[in-house]
Amino acid sequence: MKIVDGDKAECDRCESVYPLADVSLLEKETNRDYERVLCDDCLGIVGVPQGYSLRRDITHLAN
Repeated sequence: MKIVDGDKAECDRCESVYPLADVSLLEKETNRDYERVLCDDCLGIVGVPQGYSLRRDITHLAN
């Protein structure tokens, strides 16, 4: 996950930068080290595959 300017994150799929409130974190349930930040558009394309969970609120990661 790439945090930019302390309160923004880069989408791991389209590489655009969004405020933390506008992205979600896709995590693999069997490997907590695997996490991908996705914007709403990319999340709509990718969805939440079986075996993954989604955290919509990651604003607590802001510096």
